[in-house]
Amino acid sequence: MTCVQCGHPHPALIARRLRPARYSCRSCGAVFRAGPEPAPGPEPERFAPVDGDPLAAFMPARMVRWVRETGGDIPAGPDRVTLARWYKDFDALVAGARTSAEARAAVERVSEVPLDALPAKPPAFSKVCGALHATCYDPGLAVARLGQDEPFVAERVGHLRRWLATAGRSTTWPAAPESPPPARDAVEGLLTLPDSFTTDQVRTLFCALFGVDKGPSVPGVRDRFGDERIRQALLAYLETGDRPLRRAVLAELADEPDVA
Repeated sequence: MTCVQCGHPHPALIARRLRPARYSCRSCGAVFRAGPEPAPGPEPERFAPVDGDPLAAFMPARMVRWVRETGGDIPAGPDRVTLARWYKDFDALVAGARTSAEARAAVERVSEVPLDALPAKPPAFSKVCGALHATCYDPGLAVARLGQDEPFVAERVGHLRRWLATAGRSTTWPAAPESPPPARDAVEGLLTLPDSFTTDQVRTLFCALFGVDKGPSVPGVRDRFGDERIRQALLAYLETGDRPLRRAVLAELADEPDVA
């Protein structure tokens, strides 16, 4: 209990028989009766919320808190080098937390997910980006390509796809300079897709479909669009120079909100 006037703790009890007790402040001399105990307020949040933090678009909340803890100049739209370093260092911290008390305390300070529930070796930043590039930025196909069907993999794919669509757009293959047009007869030779492709055929396919000579993978493109849709896109290119599959990839990336 504290004094109602000055807040000094531990007032003296004035006991009166058959009357309500009163208290006297040892500091300011105020005399008062005890009021009702205040209702308990909500427990403070253990973890700082990250709603509205621009970094939350590119990484899970636990990683946002860890990055913010490090301090320094933190860009809202990190470049590839910066984001890759953050992912690498955070993965190393989580891995080390299984044997280091200091690392474990650091993880538990920022992570609402228990340490034992976090993956010991999630796919690296570069591997996730590679899977997204290969599959024309289809998140489901990228998760399947990584071969780890668990929520944390899908979480990472989703965050890094959002980065590729916004702050990391310059690192995507549609952002590469346009390649020289392929020979017409070489494109016509791909109207029936072969079982296996030579290097020149791969270059021809990608140039006709996307205007770049590298970036996705042939299996990724076939899984994403299917052979018949690819054939129709090649015909469109031969007839008008249009690249409908490139437009489809760009439109899907543009659907991501600009958070950078």
